[in-house]
Amino acid sequence: MIHMNASILDGSFYFTISLLMIIVSFIGYFIYMFTTNKLASTASFVIVLGAFALQTFAFIIRWRYSYQIGIYIPPLIDLYDSLVFFAYVILFGFILLKLFYNFNSLGFIMTFISICALGFATFYPLSTSAIEPYIIPALRSYWLLYHIISLFLAYGAFAAAFGIGILFLIKYNQTHKSNKNKDTKQTIRKINPIKKIASIIFYPFILLYKQFILLSPSIDILDEAIYKVVVFGFLFLSIGIVIGAAWADNAWGGYWSWDPKETWSLITWITYAVFIHARLTKGWNEKKMAWIAVIGFIVVICTYLGVDLLIPGLHSYIAPGAAPVL
Repeated sequence: MIHMNASILDGSFYFTISLLMIIVSFIGYFIYMFTTNKLASTASFVIVLGAFALQTFAFIIRWRYSYQIGIYIPPLIDLYDSLVFFAYVILFGFILLKLFYNFNSLGFIMTFISICALGFATFYPLSTSAIEPYIIPALRSYWLLYHIISLFLAYGAFAAAFGIGILFLIKYNQTHKSNKNKDTKQTIRKINPIKKIASIIFYPFILLYKQFILLSPSIDILDEAIYKVVVFGFLFLSIGIVIGAAWADNAWGGYWSWDPKETWSLITWITYAVFIHARLTKGWNEKKMAWIAVIGFIVVICTYLGVDLLIPGLHSYIAPGAAPVL
């Protein structure tokens, strides 16, 4: 465990505090979902703003500390720093969506994802907040920094599209179910006792589902938001891949090596390219688009963490703080 003074010096202490703040915000959004109390959602959003500001301060402290110990680029290449930056861009994306679309119900999902990222950074054994005093010369490049920032802006956007996609699917299914019920005659039927018991056990989840339906915007607004967010993420994903290829050629002598991470990055790019292509040329309906947004984020997580932690390669996390995220 890192000493308290060290965690203050390198900024990691403030990330831990921000994690607690986001947990409080999540609880606030949880209360809002079950009570529709706008004061709870407003307070939760204010806490999110506070957590985002604290994380900004923590990054400044951490980057300043890295310069003091002789690392002249911001520390974003190891598992801990990538995870806290991931949580940071998720909060940033939610704040923008809240300001433009007033998605209160989205706060429940986005704060949960942010908690998972920060919690993983804080408690996972391979994730250490200690800044390594030495990194190989190839990683001391601002091209690498721009590559990582571009990719994580894309990841944050895809996380937002995932959250909005879930809201869309819930709203869409209920809307079409209601329309179907209007066209069919209701018949009296015996209640299955197993279903009745299950409905009692899962009542909180059923109620949460209904509250998502009640508090989410119309499917047209959700569909528009998914498309715009995915386009934003796809743009930065493309920029990040191009910058990464240019940096790799300069550092390793080749643009592309079919490393597992590079292969999965291509799969991620193709997934969202299909989304945009199908939207513009094939006329796929909104439900298919929402499913691609949801599945696409699962692919992102596989690319970001699954490949890095499970498959050996240039991008693997083989020791605390020892391997880059590209």
